[in-house]
Amino acid sequence: MSSHTARLRALYVCAFAALCLLAAGGRASADDGTSTPARVIPLARALPASFASYDALIATASAVANDQTTLYAQLLIAYAQDDTARAVLANVADPRLRGGLVRSEKNVSDETALAGIRAQIAATSATEAQLIASGAAPVPPAPVWRRPLAGEVSQQFGPTGYPFEPARAYQGAFYPHFHDGVDIVAAPGTPVLAPARARVVFADRMGDGAEVVVLAHDNGLISLYAHLEDGPLRPTVKAGDIVQAGDRIGAVGLTGLTTGYHLHWAVYKNGEPLDPLSTLGG
Repeated sequence: MSSHTARLRALYVCAFAALCLLAAGGRASADDGTSTPARVIPLARALPASFASYDALIATASAVANDQTTLYAQLLIAYAQDDTARAVLANVADPRLRGGLVRSEKNVSDETALAGIRAQIAATSATEAQLIASGAAPVPPAPVWRRPLAGEVSQQFGPTGYPFEPARAYQGAFYPHFHDGVDIVAAPGTPVLAPARARVVFADRMGDGAEVVVLAHDNGLISLYAHLEDGPLRPTVKAGDIVQAGDRIGAVGLTGLTTGYHLHWAVYKNGEPLDPLSTLGG
């Protein structure tokens, strides 16, 4: 065996080993202990048209948000596989990278191996397109969000003395009255904007009469917007839509149980509330 052939075979072995390791990162273990290919996308969730309670809505939205993080992780694996395969193909197919006279690809490379690398590139490119079409974010999730609405915060997140707020256990303590979001006062009809890229989980009336939009974000968070305007200014987004930061998702209204025009904005992680203002950074 010539030293040239040996080098080619060594390169192919290293290349395919790298591709196999990357592919293994996208596999999941079956219950019987065998390895099975991970789903390219999470199981499709048939988003309900209505919810019996806010708890049920938040639980479904949390599951969709976890799907979004899975989609992004799978897309990163596909990107890495594609980059590796393209780097190997460039190094094998271009004899100028190894020095000497420029010769035809056929004279310096194994066509079967090259075809395998090209097939890998085509497969990962198709996977990337499918993941993005399914809602995977083609860019990293935003580290901080924008405010959905400019205005005065009339009620903060957390324990409160207002008797109309429900009881809640939060971080190991029980509170008789707890506000699980922030209220922002603004003029009727003021646009409410998505604070970050997300999938719409719900955009409709809840049982208490409030017009509500719920978003599932790529970093696993969900956000809820309540008391939105109905009629001509009602939300135009629908369940399943992908929205970007700054897209209009509704308008300040007076729907549901409320004493004045404002937006109720809440954020949850795995069903637990977070202070929405903590997503803004700074």
